[in-house]
Amino acid sequence: ALAFWINWQFVAPRLRSDSESHRSVTIPGTLAASASPSVRRAIRVFGAMVILVMLTTYVSAQFTAAGKAFQETFGLNYQLSVLLSAMIVVGYTLLGGFRAVAWTDVAQATLMVVAVVVLPLVMLYQVGGPFQAITLLRELEPVTMQVGEQSVELAGGASMMSLVGGNAGWALLGFLSVWLGIPLGNFGQPHMLVRIMATRDDAAIARAKVISTVWVIILFSGAIAIGLLARIMFGETVGDPEKALPYSAVQLLPAPLAGLMLAAIVAAMCSTADSQLLVAGSGFSLDLRNSREDQRRNAGWINRALVLALAIIATILAAAESKAVFSLVLYAWDGLGAAFGPVLLLKLFWKRTTGPGILAGMVCGFVVAIVWRETLHAQLYSLIPAFVAALVTATVVSLAYPAKSTEV
Repeated sequence: ALAFWINWQFVAPRLRSDSESHRSVTIPGTLAASASPSVRRAIRVFGAMVILVMLTTYVSAQFTAAGKAFQETFGLNYQLSVLLSAMIVVGYTLLGGFRAVAWTDVAQATLMVVAVVVLPLVMLYQVGGPFQAITLLRELEPVTMQVGEQSVELAGGASMMSLVGGNAGWALLGFLSVWLGIPLGNFGQPHMLVRIMATRDDAAIARAKVISTVWVIILFSGAIAIGLLARIMFGETVGDPEKALPYSAVQLLPAPLAGLMLAAIVAAMCSTADSQLLVAGSGFSLDLRNSREDQRRNAGWINRALVLALAIIATILAAAESKAVFSLVLYAWDGLGAAFGPVLLLKLFWKRTTGPGILAGMVCGFVVAIVWRETLHAQLYSLIPAFVAALVTATVVSLAYPAKSTEV
């Protein structure tokens, strides 16, 4: 929640002003706005490619989550569930564009908040109240479960009741790096940042700051509570930990309310996937094809075609059911956060940032994030070293290649 507040408080006003002054509608376009023509093109192309790859992975995670919800609630085949989820999102995204996404997100966010408030209250009542829940949590034993091709270890009661998860030494460092490092990704998520760029004025940013922070606190607290209470009430019978919410809803609630909980899960998926598909599509039609937004013809149709293509790829990846949702999300979160977050902060807050520095920082951050995640992720969460490496690289290169008359 703190990272969301910081983003809206400090980054949002500068980002909105900068993108408006340069008439930029994409993050790569904003980063490249003041660079020389050759560097500008390189920034936009590399940025668009990162967005295409990472957001496709991200969207596949959303389809996976919705597919599991449909499967658990209705007993449908998993692959069919994924296909239905994709059709829902792609349908209104293609027909309505950004305006449809914005309006549906309001309804979806409201539905999600209702779900993560109502279901935990019902579950607390079933276990005998919060104090009884704490007592039962302490008695839980560690469990290892299989999710797709991954083994997922669920902590025991002693670890869950500890602020540091029962970790010590290097394990504690790894634990802290995850929970301190994940918020860094907020500064580099294109599908979140374009909402800031689209705000009308600073007054709208001030309102969004309050709404966003409160919403995140409620949503995350409720989701964590559902997971913990599901461990107490159902244990290993849930099967897949990522099905805890739909499983709990089906077991505890009347059919209409259980349907409402399912709708909340689908809403969570839709509200993320639709934005990601739009951003990925605009990244191709605006950043890869040309360098100036006001000279584009047929960009809308190309955008729609790419949205459909990316949705098909994401559906195929999700249907394979090879990774847990959280693992897919973190993979994309790290790549995007490291590629865009550090250089965007430098561009907005340090006047000596140059085009070559931005390009070098983007490449360095992305490469370090992916390589680290594949090799040393168990020791230290990948976004931390990638973020630092990108900041240092962008700073050093900006100093080595200072701005010329065409750059700021």
